[in-house]
Amino acid sequence: MERSRASFAWENPVFFPENDEPGPGRDAESPLDLARRVLFNADLAEKLRPLRLRETTGGDSLPAAVASWSGFAPARTEALRFARHDRGRPALPGRPGLVDEENRGVLLHFFANHELLAAELMALALLKFPDAPEAFRRGLAATLREEQRHTRWYLARMRECGVEFGQYSVSPYFWDAVSPMETPLDYVSRLSLTFEQANLDYARHYSTILAEAGDTKSASILRRIYEDEISHVGYGLHWFRQWKDPGESDWEALEKRLPFPLSPSRAKGNRTGFNEEGRRAAGFDEDYIRRLSLFQRSKGRAPNVFLFNPEAEHRAARWPGVYHPDKTRIAIARDLEMLAAFLARRDDVLLVHRPPSAAHLAKLTRHGLELPEIECLSPDGSVDPSGLLASRKCHALRPWAIAPDLASRCASLREGLADDNALAPWTPETRALFSKVEQVRGLGRWMQPSRPCGSIDELREAVAELRAGACRDLLLKRAFSTAGSGIVLLPGDEAETAALLARGFGTEIAEEGGILLEPRHDRVFDFSVQYRLEKGEIRLVGFVEQVISGLGGYRGSISRGKFCRGMEPALARYLMDECLPLYEEAGPLATDLAVWARARGYEGPLGIDAYVHRSSGGGLALRAICEVNPRHTMGRVALELKRRIAPGRDLALSILKREDLRPHHDSATCDASGRWEAGSLVLTEGDAGARFAAVARVLE
Repeated sequence: MERSRASFAWENPVFFPENDEPGPGRDAESPLDLARRVLFNADLAEKLRPLRLRETTGGDSLPAAVASWSGFAPARTEALRFARHDRGRPALPGRPGLVDEENRGVLLHFFANHELLAAELMALALLKFPDAPEAFRRGLAATLREEQRHTRWYLARMRECGVEFGQYSVSPYFWDAVSPMETPLDYVSRLSLTFEQANLDYARHYSTILAEAGDTKSASILRRIYEDEISHVGYGLHWFRQWKDPGESDWEALEKRLPFPLSPSRAKGNRTGFNEEGRRAAGFDEDYIRRLSLFQRSKGRAPNVFLFNPEAEHRAARWPGVYHPDKTRIAIARDLEMLAAFLARRDDVLLVHRPPSAAHLAKLTRHGLELPEIECLSPDGSVDPSGLLASRKCHALRPWAIAPDLASRCASLREGLADDNALAPWTPETRALFSKVEQVRGLGRWMQPSRPCGSIDELREAVAELRAGACRDLLLKRAFSTAGSGIVLLPGDEAETAALLARGFGTEIAEEGGILLEPRHDRVFDFSVQYRLEKGEIRLVGFVEQVISGLGGYRGSISRGKFCRGMEPALARYLMDECLPLYEEAGPLATDLAVWARARGYEGPLGIDAYVHRSSGGGLALRAICEVNPRHTMGRVALELKRRIAPGRDLALSILKREDLRPHHDSATCDASGRWEAGSLVLTEGDAGARFAAVARVLE
């Protein structure tokens, strides 16, 4: 096989600038002569000049400059030499800008450089691999001539748009990634099955939007190039299958073969549709297409690394002792770990104990939810020191929460992190961040009327004082707890209260640093305020309504585009006028919160739980802070999910027991642009042993 051909034909293009096929009377050259001309001649017209090919591909020895490829670059004029920076290089024009002729020329300038780079890399492969099979080299030379032709088409159309080649700086990225190839298998893996495969998405995408912009000339060129690209990818796939390990699938072999930082993510277009049809025409099987459609890895940005560890408060409570999680804590950490994916961006990494199935990932992406790269932890829950992630440069570790065991679990990441604040040594001050008792002591002006109690005597005095002030219903709250756990309602009977207090203030509570006593208010509206503290500055991320059970147990979060939408008018006015301004970034509450956290060495997410309640006189009153969560929260997850659904919609997030799931919980629908706009979606995936599930519902 020399070349695979597309299994279908496009309509005849409406524009080609020249009949540039070499006629029978022109001179002919060997493939090696062609390669030398393209690689070593700086004159662009000579590089791209069409000549007939002679049949033979054998020839003389490899030029020394190619044999020692390090630092070698193709000959180019000054204007077209590689620029190792982005200065003078415009951004790739988006859809709205392509109605402008000059912007279309800028787009074609990017594409022309890519086509010229491909031709030069094919010339390099012809010279580097003189012993490759003759059929491979014949196909490679024929493909090179098509890349020359594509470049000529782009140059002619660019001139009509008022742009000259070399007017903007050109990137060497393709060259840097492919030219170190050591074998023909490296060539087809990196160029044919990576960068040329990505053009199956780009060429079709831009031909469509250029046609929509009224530029039928440019659109027709891209349609023709798309058809050729199917053949180029099919050619590479044929030889890839000849040379790879026959025991490996196409997907396994390609993922293994690409040297970091290259990965299969480069074989897809960036923010284009994923073209399954073109890949089938090139010869890929369905398993490969499905795996590639789901694969994510950063294409250059150092990723943030996310980890779901919701048991941080409980570990902090036992520190410096040993923490032994109960079955419920284990189930929560196992069943809900996918929720951290929605805090991440597409180029980030999520660490999980168990990989989600391809079917589950496909369901989420089908509903417009972009997902990060997903990697598995070792069986002991740590980052594998021999894995790819441990050798990569990463920006920062973004756990659900800092925790005493985090430094040991993620030790192999430390050298690669630009920001390792999450791995700072654990201290008593760090532990105090999670103690609700210490929060009240440090932020008392905002957390009244909570009373921190360090002994049974203090607790009895506080009970007597609050009850003397007509607070009959009182709550005891453990220093370390989450989602409303660790809360006990004190009975109204004095004797029963005394007996409960005598039993309840044991050694364990004393070791935790005490307990909180607070009134049980008549709650009207619960909400959370999400902040992020970074580089000493506190930033307000947003407000989220909270769904809370009778004693303060978490049940769900609601994120709205307009926070007070749909509320009873009096409550909405109270929130807008009296409550929400209190949480502004420059206000005293946020300032005190930042000072309190910085004093304990903390930076990262901060969630405040607050509520509006009925006062003794029947009016509305605000409890500005009922607790601080120095970590990510479900409210923050709901806020981030809201950003990913169709515009104009609100979102409700709930945590359910698995046995409470019903078919309607997975009934989401998408709008014409593929964004989730209605219905519910089960966000997590559980096997038969799962106990919990997270469900999100779009509110219309």
